Amino acid sequence: MSCRISVLSAIGCLILCVVSAGAARGQGHTIRGKVQNTSGAHVAHVTVSLESGTGAVVGQTVTNSEGDFFFSGLGNTSYVITISAPDYNPASEHVDFVRTATANDPGETRTVEVTLTPKGSRPARAGLKFAQNVPQAALDAFEQATKLLGSGHAHEAQAALETAIKLFPDYFDARFVLAGELTKQGKLDEAIKQLNEAQRINPRDDRVWYAFGMALQQQGKHAIAARVFAQAAELNPGEPQYALLAQATALIDQAATINPAQSQKNSDERTFALTTAEQALARAEQLSGRKIPEVHLQRARLFEKRGDPSAAAGELEKYLRLAPDAKNAAAIREAIKRLREARKSGE
Repeated sequence: MSCRISVLSAIGCLILCVVSAGAARGQGHTIRGKVQNTSGAHVAHVTVSLESGTGAVVGQTVTNSEGDFFFSGLGNTSYVITISAPDYNPASEHVDFVRTATANDPGETRTVEVTLTPKGSRPARAGLKFAQNVPQAALDAFEQATKLLGSGHAHEAQAALETAIKLFPDYFDARFVLAGELTKQGKLDEAIKQLNEAQRINPRDDRVWYAFGMALQQQGKHAIAARVFAQAAELNPGEPQYALLAQATALIDQAATINPAQSQKNSDERTFALTTAEQALARAEQLSGRKIPEVHLQRARLFEKRGDPSAAAGELEKYLRLAPDAKNAAAIREAIKRLREARKSGE
């Protein structure tokens, strides 16, 4: 039993980056991406800009002949990829990380695919087309807030965001940005209040649902978070895999809180959570082209919860095949060894 407990602890340490979409390589977060057009052809030699959550440009690169681009060494939790190319509509993609990366943190990796649509075409994600006629005074306050955030004056920025919302209560962008700042401060109830208002104003933006789910996860409300992540996936049909991975994570977390021995109802609820998580992981894996290593980390947790250490070890081995240079590779190999030993001791 002591071996089994140590294995659980090891796996628990390995899955802190539960919603990242690639192996962490080096210090800081990483964004890997590919640009293509609606016909599926790679778009080469176009400029890709990386903006902070406040709108400040923090990096630029150019796609290679295969349409690939790469940013690394990132520390914050929110970025926006923007691309402009001749004959195409401007495109942007919001990229969120779970936490701020520290100097000793290998960070997380996100893999994004950006599809450029010919000028005159409509983008796929309806929620991101939302536009408002914002009073000038509120707009000025919001722009002041973004500048303050860019210069590291979070307290003053929050006051400016609150002013913008007071001047224009239905200001979606201001409420969404304020929710992010409150989440960073650990003021989750206040953040959720702002996200609820943002959802009321623009219920079609999957980013709000995703952020809402992350806040609920931090509060330990895993079942509700899972439903919110499922909604986020539906609202982003072009790239639902990250929300699906988050949904699966929440369901596995939910199952971990349920004691199936207490009642048949508990047993059924736990089985349902794990089964639904398995389905979400399978869909995320399929939609990503089997390119999200963290699917296997979560699947390892799922198999462990089902009492199958051999299958859990197999999933960790698959993770290492996809992410051989992961910073936590040594710890994962140790976990695999312990899982194999736990299987032998149980025979």
